[in-house]
Amino acid sequence: MSRPKICFLFCGGTIGMVRSTQTGALQPATEAAEIIRDFPQIQRHLQLDFKMLMNIDSSNMQPRNWTEIATKIHQLYDKYDGFVIAHGTDTMVYTATALSYMLQNLSKPVIMTGSLIPLNELASDGRNNLIYACLTATLDIAEVCIAFANKIIRGNRAKKFHESFIEVFNSPNYPYLGELGRPTTLFEWRKKRRKRVLTFQPGFDTKISLLKLFPGFDPEIIDRTLDRGARGIVIEGFGPGNMPFLENSIIPKIEKATENGVPVIIANQMERGITNLNVYEAGFIAARAGAISSHDMTTEATVVKLMWALNRTRRPSEIRKIIEKDIAGEISL
Repeated sequence: MSRPKICFLFCGGTIGMVRSTQTGALQPATEAAEIIRDFPQIQRHLQLDFKMLMNIDSSNMQPRNWTEIATKIHQLYDKYDGFVIAHGTDTMVYTATALSYMLQNLSKPVIMTGSLIPLNELASDGRNNLIYACLTATLDIAEVCIAFANKIIRGNRAKKFHESFIEVFNSPNYPYLGELGRPTTLFEWRKKRRKRVLTFQPGFDTKISLLKLFPGFDPEIIDRTLDRGARGIVIEGFGPGNMPFLENSIIPKIEKATENGVPVIIANQMERGITNLNVYEAGFIAARAGAISSHDMTTEATVVKLMWALNRTRRPSEIRKIIEKDIAGEISL
């Protein structure tokens, strides 16, 4: 039998870092390609083609980098059975989510992974993560996933949870797609390989703001946000998305934004939170003022989706439709 052909895209992160001799802090290694390529045993099971896209700490990842990654996958899509992306953990969820919106109707897996300890250090978790990510890319799965430690997670449902080997990422509002091990188990609710026509829809409008409410939050902050030209706003409300509507009410600011064609999306601050603007008066009034619920999307998925939507249209009614629509499994309807 022919070996599956997997494309390995390197984008940086801890997995390819070394410690500075001056400060001891981790930084991208100039020889990252050589570090990653040193997996001769994996070639017995699959054909792995290595391609260096970028080598940056993921805190420096920008939306144009998301588009660069998606564009490369689109260009190479028909040549490979699956794709693996090495990426830093800090913004991996944002990149995975962006890829899921740009690369719709996947018929093969796009698997992201990384590590907490560089590959060239003792006891690195990177080796197992890379091997299992490559093996996962050969399996019957067809979506953007994060394969890390012992979990396979839908990328746009993931959140970075903890700096520990087992609990780096979790999926607060959606079950894991699989468990890595001997053997790896895939669950039935994953998207499976079948013939589909890939839809490539790149591009993001970054002119948005993310605001987190707290008791005493100054509503004028929203005015300043609008004054600087924000085209969309995500607000993390209290509980299931509640807004202050008495003292320091932000309801007039939501109305102002909506009247000016600036969509306001309400997310929440709970670890396993679901935004529901119909439970309390404090949410119902916000919805009546024009706010849009993020439902069970993570804040990361909501932020990226708003940027993606604004790059497609500026019409508030169309933005609402996009936010409330399931694009790539990021929201439960």
